[in-house]
Amino acid sequence: MIQQAELISTGAELLSGRSVNTHARLLGERLDQVGISLLRDTTVPDDQAVIESCISAAATRVKLIFISGGLGPTNDDVTRDAVAAVTGRPIVMHQPALAELHERMKRAGRSITPARERQALVIDGASIWLNPAGAAPGECIEHDDAYFILLPGPPNEFEAILDTHVLPWLQQLNSGAPALRKRVLMTCGTAEGDIVDRFEKSNFPPAGIETAYCASAGRVEIRLHPIGGTSDDALDAAQEEAVRIVGPEFVYARERTSLAELLARELTARGQTLATAESCTGGLIAERLTDRPGSSAYFRGGIVAYADEIKQRLLGVSPETLATEGAVSEQVAREMASGVQARLGVDYAIAVTGIAGPSGGSAEKPVGLVFSAIAQPTGVDCYRDVFPGNRRTIRELTYQYTLMRLWQCLRDKA
Repeated sequence: MIQQAELISTGAELLSGRSVNTHARLLGERLDQVGISLLRDTTVPDDQAVIESCISAAATRVKLIFISGGLGPTNDDVTRDAVAAVTGRPIVMHQPALAELHERMKRAGRSITPARERQALVIDGASIWLNPAGAAPGECIEHDDAYFILLPGPPNEFEAILDTHVLPWLQQLNSGAPALRKRVLMTCGTAEGDIVDRFEKSNFPPAGIETAYCASAGRVEIRLHPIGGTSDDALDAAQEEAVRIVGPEFVYARERTSLAELLARELTARGQTLATAESCTGGLIAERLTDRPGSSAYFRGGIVAYADEIKQRLLGVSPETLATEGAVSEQVAREMASGVQARLGVDYAIAVTGIAGPSGGSAEKPVGLVFSAIAQPTGVDCYRDVFPGNRRTIRELTYQYTLMRLWQCLRDKA
C-alpha cells in the first residue's frame, strides 16, 4: 500500500515566472481521493544532472514519484534521459505512440518531423499510457521497489493522463486502503485571521482533531483531520462546532467546491436562470459561471458594460442617474441588475460596478470601492464594499463576495 508521493516539476519557465505551475494542486487533490498524501513538490530547471539528483533523493523518501514536463520535442526536454540514467534503462521508440502521433499530425494537416517523433520515445520496459489530449504518452517505470510516473508538462495533458490512466491504476494498486479521513468547510466573507481568533477563543479544536487552512482572495478552506483513533462521529461533531464558531452565514459548503459550482448545482436543480452585468470585473463572473459543461441550463448570458453609453443602451441605465450619481454608485448597480434581468428574461441577475484601480479613485470614491446588486423575482438588493489589494485582488474579491451573496439569497429562499 502506497501512502505518500512526491512530485518533481521540470521546466525553466516554471522558475522564471513565465508559466504558473498548477500540477501540485491538481495532483494533491487527485491523490487525496485514493488515500495518498502528496509529501513534497520540487521544481527544477531543464538540467539532466539536477533532475537525476532530485529523482534519486525522492526515491529514498517515498515509493511513488511523479515527474512532469521535459517529454517534448526540443533538445532541452531531458526528463526521460534523466530517468533512463537513474534506472539504467535504454530509451526506445514506442510504436503505438508513434502511430498515434502520425495520425494526430495528419488530422491537423501538419507534417511529421524527427523532432516531433521524439515525443514517442519512452523508457524501455515502462507501462505506457497514451495521451488523449496531446502527443507525449505517460509512463510508469517500476524500479527498486519504487514507481516513477512520467507525465507531460502542459496542464491539460497532465490532467488528461492523470484522470484517464493514473488514478484507475492507483485505485487498483491501493485497493483496500482506507481513504484519508477529513472534514472540510468552505467559507467566504471572513478572513483567515478572524477564523483562527474565534477558534482560539472557543478552545477549538478539541482533543483528537487538528486544523489546517488554505486562504485565497475572499475564501478560506478549513480542513479538520483526526489524530490517532478519533472516531468519525467525533470528526462530524467537530465540523458542526466549527460551523457554529465561524458563523453559518460564512460557510457555503461542507466539501471542497467553488461558489460557482455550488450555484450551478442549485440553479439547475431549481430550473432557474441567471445573467450578469459587469463593469469592473470585465466578464470574470460570467467566465467563472460558465467554466463547466452544461452551464447553458442556468446561465442565459452576460453583458460587459464599461462605457456609460453601453450601460444606457444595453442595460437601460438612466442618463440622469449616471450624471448625478456617477457610474460607480448604488443606483447604477441597481439599474444594471434590473436591466439585464429584464432584457435577458432571467430569475436572478448580478451586476457589479466599481473602481479596480490602480488609478481612478478619489477621496469620495477610493480604489477598491465596489457596488454589487442582485436582482431577484421580489426586488433588488445592493451592497457596498471597499476591497483592499491590487486590481486582480479587487476583481477576485468582487467575484467571491457577489456570488456568496447570491448563494445566501438562494439559501434563504430554499
